[in-house]
Amino acid sequence: MKIWLAAFLLTTLPALAETTNVSAPRIDGETTWTAPEPLPQGEDQEPESPPINWVDTSHAVVTNQAQALTQWMDAFFGDPEYDAEQAESLLRLDFIHEWDEEDGNDFSVRLRGKLQLPRISRRLDLVFAGEDSELETEEERREEDRIGLQYMVREGSRSRFDMTLNYSSGDLRPGVRYRNEGYYQADTSYRYIQRLQWDQDEKFFTTGTYDINHALDENSIVRWGNRVRWGEETGGVEWRTRLALRQRKKLASSRPIALSYFGSISGETRPDPLVKNYRLGVLWRRQIYRDFLFAEIEPAFNYRRRNQDVDRAVAWSIELRLEIALERDLRRVRSATKEE
Repeated sequence: MKIWLAAFLLTTLPALAETTNVSAPRIDGETTWTAPEPLPQGEDQEPESPPINWVDTSHAVVTNQAQALTQWMDAFFGDPEYDAEQAESLLRLDFIHEWDEEDGNDFSVRLRGKLQLPRISRRLDLVFAGEDSELETEEERREEDRIGLQYMVREGSRSRFDMTLNYSSGDLRPGVRYRNEGYYQADTSYRYIQRLQWDQDEKFFTTGTYDINHALDENSIVRWGNRVRWGEETGGVEWRTRLALRQRKKLASSRPIALSYFGSISGETRPDPLVKNYRLGVLWRRQIYRDFLFAEIEPAFNYRRRNQDVDRAVAWSIELRLEIALERDLRRVRSATKEE
């Protein structure tokens, strides 16, 4: 762990415990919808909408259940993009041990999430490892810690636009981020995120992610995630697609279990088209001992080819993760205070 990271934890964790919930501010210039004035009698009028019936209410119930299930999965799995847009500070400290049949053992400590800076601006957040995603490659997972600023320029009912400034390995990465999400139908939603950044080594590069979520039932959801990355110094278009079945178990328990069965394919288009890895695996995640402690086990089967000069080979891997979620809603102290 870097020295600046250890110093930051010692100085900010006590303050985080006192963080209050700050709602997102209203964006200046936005107006609420108002009904149009009725036309005078005798003039052509548009037909009135049919009265609300069981069809409308059933559609609303299905949509709300699907949205709640998607948000529950994102929150429980600690989806970085979900965490980055929460209305309060949330940090996750991960202790990760990876074993790969080809690469051997690797241990790392990572801090991710965000801290609000309300004394400066309610739109400004301090973000750690803001680019992390389940669609990142194995190489990106081993990158050094990243820290940055995220300023919300505008937020609507379906979209959001942010300006970002990340710092990594001694370089500054200015950029912008755009997110749009919505529904194809009641139980099928999408989320599209596009980032544009500049880096001293990689120059200009852009990363786009597109997720489709389909609720199967009240405890299962299918996610199809796609990610492309292109820049002046990348190997053409670097791409990755992943299909996952997410399920939650033992909801009656105080600490439920979440499972993700997934398969992914990744590759690049230059200098020659190359599929670098076929990957199959399962992710098991559960809270242990305390509500803010999460344990993860992720065994996987890889059929990879790192470049055109080597043959494709089988490699097993497993990742063990212990996570400390530093979030106000998970503090046991708050419950103890209420009981006194």
